Amino acid sequence: MAFRNLLKSAAVAACLGALGAAVGLAPARADDKISIIMGGGPLWDPFFGAMKKGADDAAKDLGVDYQWVTGTDPNNWMADYAKLLKQSASRHPSALVIGNYFPDSFDPIIKDITASGIPVIISFAGGASWKEDGALGFVGVSGRDLGKSVAELQIKAGAKHALCFNHVPANSTLEQMCAGYMDAFKATGDTPKLATVAFSDSFNESLVTQAIKGQLQADPKIDAIWTLGAAQAIDAVTAIDQLDKAGKVANASLGLSVNALQALHDGKLQLIADMQPYLDGYYGLVAAYQYVKYGMLPAGQILTGPLMITKDNVDQVLKISKEYPGVRGAS
Repeated sequence: MAFRNLLKSAAVAACLGALGAAVGLAPARADDKISIIMGGGPLWDPFFGAMKKGADDAAKDLGVDYQWVTGTDPNNWMADYAKLLKQSASRHPSALVIGNYFPDSFDPIIKDITASGIPVIISFAGGASWKEDGALGFVGVSGRDLGKSVAELQIKAGAKHALCFNHVPANSTLEQMCAGYMDAFKATGDTPKLATVAFSDSFNESLVTQAIKGQLQADPKIDAIWTLGAAQAIDAVTAIDQLDKAGKVANASLGLSVNALQALHDGKLQLIADMQPYLDGYYGLVAAYQYVKYGMLPAGQILTGPLMITKDNVDQVLKISKEYPGVRGAS
C-alpha cells in the first residue's frame, strides 16, 4: 500500500476511532465545497515544511479547497501572523486549522474567531489553552512530557549536567518542553541551564553557534544539550566540534531535517525527538474536514508524537525521507 494511503487510513482511523457527538453543527450538504485555511509557522523552518506537506496531501486526498498561510518576515513574524489570523477569519472559511504559537498574543484573537462561529482546530502549539479558546480540538504533542522523555534518555546514557536551548522564547509549547526536560535533570540533583536567542536570530548559524559555544565555555560541566530545532542542532554540532568536545557532550535535537538525520547517522547527534509535523498537518486537516462534513469530532486530543529516532532506526527514516521528499522536513 502506498505511504500516502497508509497515512490516509491512519488519519481516518484516528479521527473516527473515538468520535464525540456533534456540537450543534449540521453536516455540510453534499454539494457544498468545503474550504479550510491552515495557519502555520514559517517555511524557512523544516518543521513547518513537513507540516505543510501533510496538509497539502490531506487536502488532495479529501478534495477540499485549502490554503496555507504564514508570515514571511522573521523580524515581525508574530504581528504578521496575528494579522493573517484575522484576515483568514474574515474570509469565512468552513474551518480554520491554526497554531497558537504565542498564547499571550493569540488567545484573544482565537477566542474572537471561535465566538464568531468558525470551527477551529489547534495544531502543534497551543495544547494548554485550546479548550479555553473555544477550539474544537488539538493535534500535536504534550510539550512537558516530551521534554521529560528526552531527558530520561540522556540521563540513562550517563548525562548529568544539561542545557536546554530554546530558539523561540515565549512559545509556550517550547517553554513546556524545556520545563519538562529541566525538571527531569533537577530530579537527579542537577541545576540545568536554559539559554535562548531571539526568534529573529534563530536561523543565523554563526550567532546560534556562538551562543551555544558561550554556554559550554561558561559551564564546562555541561555534558548534555537539547536544541529545540533541527537547524539549531546542526549549529550545536558545529559548536561542540569547535570546542573539541565531540563525544563529551550528548547532543539531542527536537524535530528533524535531512541534515539532522545525516548528523545522527554520522554520530554527531545522540537522538532526535521527532514530533512528526507531517501528521500535525494531515490529521489537523482531516479533523476539520470531518467536523464540517459529518459533524464528527475526535474525543479529545490527537497526539502525533514524539517518535524517538536514534542510531538504531535512523537509516530507515533516511530511506523514507529520500523516497518521500518533504515528509520528514527539508534539508
